[in-house]
Amino acid sequence: MLKTRFEVVRQAIDVLFRRLERLPPSEETAELRARVRDCMRRAGEWTASPPPDQERDELMKHVLALHVKLAKLEGQVQQIPVGELLAS
Repeated sequence: MLKTRFEVVRQAIDVLFRRLERLPPSEETAELRARVRDCMRRAGEWTASPPPDQERDELMKHVLALHVKLAKLEGQVQQIPVGELLAS
């Protein structure tokens, strides 16, 4: 069961990285990328020793919250006129 949960979290983190790559550079994307890397590091520790249920659940919720923040950021970027994106 731990392996399945680890795989779900790892895939969710991979999706975050792929979506971040499609966004223009900004402070927000840099901050999100750092937070995603931290999640990857924490999940990587699970291979050494299984986490307590509470720690695992907290990380899963954190990854989900990052998906929500990224979706909001993607929505903001889509609303910016193309000319402004090209000028930056």
